[in-house]
Amino acid sequence: MKVFTLEIDGQPIMAFDADSIEEARGICALPEFRADLGELKRHGKPLFGDFAVFAAREATDVEIVAFNHALTGAGPSDGPTMAFLVPIDGMVVTIVQPG
Repeated sequence: MKVFTLEIDGQPIMAFDADSIEEARGICALPEFRADLGELKRHGKPLFGDFAVFAAREATDVEIVAFNHALTGAGPSDGPTMAFLVPIDGMVVTIVQPG
């Protein structure tokens, strides 16, 4: 598995694992994925607007560190592992800054 980053309108929002960039892009293109993320709020506002552009790319070193940090606190799961890179209302988010 490799780590990829979901960008929404050019802003890194979430790191997640997938086998390939094609799989990562496929995950980001799923209507139910977009719908689930659409329920989230940041600073009391929706995470993104109706016409937001979703894009997947390989994660940077800092994003991989944040993802791995989230893995240490997560229990085992059959589903994909995701780590938010921005504060999300109602969720505890650990921000990892470059060293």
